[in-house]
Amino acid sequence: METQAKVIASYSPLKSEPDVREFNDWVIATGRELLLPRVISDFLEFAKGETAPGSFGLQEPSGTAVSLDEIELIFVPALAVDSQGNRLGKGKGYYDRVLGELDCPKFAVIFDGEFFEQLPTEPHDQKVSGAVSPLAINYFSGLSLL
Repeated sequence: METQAKVIASYSPLKSEPDVREFNDWVIATGRELLLPRVISDFLEFAKGETAPGSFGLQEPSGTAVSLDEIELIFVPALAVDSQGNRLGKGKGYYDRVLGELDCPKFAVIFDGEFFEQLPTEPHDQKVSGAVSPLAINYFSGLSLL
């Protein structure tokens, strides 16, 4: 995978989510800055640094939060994605609130079989630029990882 992005936000996977730990290691190994989310009240903020158990059993970073404007590329977990870029999350809206504030490529990470032609949406749902699964990368808005 190649990208010009130097500041990449990803996530620490739960056992039920696609495992992106190898990708996260690649981000660091290539000299890029890896940001991970942590839950603060009803919002997500992103930081770098060592991780420790936090909200919902997630590993959360210990460093100082960065401005969302610094994120150049983000990968988020999803339960499903459709061909229009609609993402189905777990229902609490944490990622929808963040995605609505970002002006960078946004990719959902899914398992094979979680890509659909159409999903139901709600007004607060935010679209993603693409979806990554073990077998494919789908682009929805003409963006690439470059």
